[in-house]
Amino acid sequence: MTPESLTSITHMAKAEGSSQAELRAKYTERLANLKTPITEAIKDYREALKDGLFEDQAGEEEESGEKRKIALQTKINTLVERAEKLKAQLDSPEPLPAITLDLTTTYSHPDGHQETIHLDLEQKLQDFTTFYHTNQIDLPPNFEDIIHDLWERNQAEIQTAIEQNGFDDLLLIPANLSLPDLADKLKMENGIYEYSNFTDGGSFTQAQDQHPDQPRIVLVHHTQNLADRPELASTLNTLGQDVKLDQALTLTDYLIFQKKYFEETNQHLDVNGWTWLATKSGARLVYASWNPGVGRLSVDASALSYSAPRLGVRPSRSFF
Repeated sequence: MTPESLTSITHMAKAEGSSQAELRAKYTERLANLKTPITEAIKDYREALKDGLFEDQAGEEEESGEKRKIALQTKINTLVERAEKLKAQLDSPEPLPAITLDLTTTYSHPDGHQETIHLDLEQKLQDFTTFYHTNQIDLPPNFEDIIHDLWERNQAEIQTAIEQNGFDDLLLIPANLSLPDLADKLKMENGIYEYSNFTDGGSFTQAQDQHPDQPRIVLVHHTQNLADRPELASTLNTLGQDVKLDQALTLTDYLIFQKKYFEETNQHLDVNGWTWLATKSGARLVYASWNPGVGRLSVDASALSYSAPRLGVRPSRSFF
């Protein structure tokens, strides 16, 4: 072995050691940041148990209390599992896996042409942190750590979803956002018009999203109208009962996406059509669009048997 080779190997070893030390510091910080949300979640559970909130309250649907109990248990279990995984990685003699915060992959369009899609999680985190701060929406103190963990655990599945569906953008959504609060803080121009089918179901106060209690990374198409892209246009005239709720945006996602898209492009989503959402208003399914004529968001709901030529779905994938 030449002196030059020995020097090169020594430098590589030092660099690797330094990299592992930096990773260990990051993992240790992420583990420490989980202590507060775990403690608070357990406290919330004990108080809810003491106050009888796991029992159905007057005027509620049957098993509403049980749903609250399961939601809190799921939150605690998810946080504890995340902490246990980080602790196991720190205790293991194996090198800590690097946290890759960007992803580049290729999507084949239906017409055969190839598109290179690049997502930079660190940049998106900065963008969304600023977005939430600007719009006065509170974030948990460990939001960045939560998103890093979601990205790390789901990166392979995220890449596969992009390669299969051409998702070229993502949303970063914290848990337990208040729909009425979002509707108020994210309204634009002339606000929001609520059709009677939506208000009859309790408006934003009683609308029921899928997975409202879980933070998530949501893959989307950065496309203004459903008709603008074949993958979205193919969903037009979909019956409400055929909407795959686990692969559609919720009303929470949509309000955030609509405002974020406007801030980035000075344009609004869905100016010539409507999007079904994975949100229930009573027995009805919610859908929304932007009305450019009066400058406001329109929110409606219809029976699951309903369809319309300009009503479709924005396919998405959520990672919890």
